[in-house]
Amino acid sequence: MEILLKITCLAVAIVLHELSHGLMAYIFGDRTAQYAGRLSLNPIKHIDPMGSIILPFLLFFTGAPFLIGWAKPVPVNFMNLRPQRFGVFCVAFAGPLMNILLALTASILWKVGIFNLEVANAAIQINVILAAFNLLPILPLDGGRMITCFLPQNHKLFYFFERFGLVIVISTLMIFSGPIHKLIFGIANTILNFVNMLI
Repeated sequence: MEILLKITCLAVAIVLHELSHGLMAYIFGDRTAQYAGRLSLNPIKHIDPMGSIILPFLLFFTGAPFLIGWAKPVPVNFMNLRPQRFGVFCVAFAGPLMNILLALTASILWKVGIFNLEVANAAIQINVILAAFNLLPILPLDGGRMITCFLPQNHKLFYFFERFGLVIVISTLMIFSGPIHKLIFGIANTILNFVNMLI
């Protein structure tokens, strides 16, 4: 039951994370996600077999300290955003913000007795960790895009990290797991303290 609960919470977290990117892009003038049929709550349109199912199961059964995953990225044409740089920042931040709001919602639902402690803990932990992971300052993660959106977009390093950044992040997680885990947990604790302050 524990694995099913965590996988369900993760699926909801990553689907709404991606959906929020598309909705924010729509607000700033880009209709790409809408035309692709991705402004939808239907999880089938968002779930990526590797990132949404296989990786979380592997992490759970290998005893990883936390679960992470991803959905299929919602397509966004950043050139359509107006104002562009601020739009890019808001679209990038929308994903982690959604996860923070989901953690806050789970806390409130536990406080009022709708969620039991097990469900609330799973939802809060997964959303806080997912937000913290995505706020790491490296492309193509949201934190990296939030920083680099104000830098020249034609720099060679920009294209390099845009293309290979996720591979670098996953490799770094495997090779330097201790320090990276501490960094993620540090960001997660900051977010959790913020959530607790609000309730």
